[in-house]
Amino acid sequence: MNTTQIYGILNDIVSQGIGGVAITSVNAQNLISLGDAVLNSQSATEGFLNALALRIGRTIIRFRKYNNKLSGLLLDDFEWGAILQKIRVGMPDAETDESFGLVDGASVDHYKVKKPEVEQKLFVTRTPYQYHVTIQRAHLKEAFTSEDAMGRFISAIFGEVRNAIDYGLERLGRTAITNMIAESYGASAAAPKQNVVNLGTLYRAISANAPATADGLMNDPDFMRFAISTINTRKDMMQEMSVLNMPDANAMPTFTPLDRMHSFILSGFQRRLETVVEYAAFHDEFVKMKDAENLTYLQNANDPFAIDVLRASDGTNINVDNIVGMIFDRDACGMYKRMEDTLTTPVNAAGRYYNTYWHLQQLWFNDLQENFVVFTLN
Repeated sequence: MNTTQIYGILNDIVSQGIGGVAITSVNAQNLISLGDAVLNSQSATEGFLNALALRIGRTIIRFRKYNNKLSGLLLDDFEWGAILQKIRVGMPDAETDESFGLVDGASVDHYKVKKPEVEQKLFVTRTPYQYHVTIQRAHLKEAFTSEDAMGRFISAIFGEVRNAIDYGLERLGRTAITNMIAESYGASAAAPKQNVVNLGTLYRAISANAPATADGLMNDPDFMRFAISTINTRKDMMQEMSVLNMPDANAMPTFTPLDRMHSFILSGFQRRLETVVEYAAFHDEFVKMKDAENLTYLQNANDPFAIDVLRASDGTNINVDNIVGMIFDRDACGMYKRMEDTLTTPVNAAGRYYNTYWHLQQLWFNDLQENFVVFTLN
């Protein structure tokens, strides 16, 4: 048993903690247990006879359930069939009221044909993948002192598979969002479409002293107030019939009620908003992005505001930085079909093990004719 007297270390860190001495290096080698991978029968013995092996007094099965932060992107978990059909009917244009200006001897044709404008989309792309894990109970028994302890260990194994599934779904959800952002540009990031709101450009048009960099903008209280006002105004606009809030400028007019909106704001922008603006506001409800969910990053945690996507529509590589938020219709981006099948094999008689397989399949979609607004600091 490795026993170390630590009174010297303890006195040192207490003195540093209460401000009694200047910061100095603390030797953590003899203080912190990092966990030994293997017990050595010669060193792991009691300190009296030095002969009896130390026993494991308690086992902690370390498992934490992961919650998919983008679970709200699942729209309709349909089970039967393979293709989702989406039909949209357009609004008719107004016409001249022919009951006015009638002429003697002439008639009004009330059998003129006016067909409704209808569009159909079929969503078919599916994404199958699987996980599997092997369990051999016969030899695992030797590592535990009870069936309950081994059961908790096996539950942790299956729990981590569940975590992998849920985290994978979250990552795929982020990809669906980042592709929709990429579809909001033309041939390059230098050609934003009508649904991209470049907050920095708008602010510099009205402020002669606007900071030149994205980081400078986020430290400018006036800009941050302008930004949140612009975002909330665009959210109001999305509730009105319009063709201005979608990547496809030729789409039918549409609107998005509040209860059909997804609002996401990048955590780095939200925290800066809190510290630069909200802390000093008498009515902070006026300087918040209302009902928004936080995303710590879009694609890569090392570069949270950026995307680098070979977009689905044409394979064009789109690199965009300084993205701070998105508001979109729940029919614009998400997942329509989710299939999951868990199957376990019979026990292999020779190897005394069995396998459990998780087969998964989703239908992730982007609809460029639905409202999807992107906000950047560019």
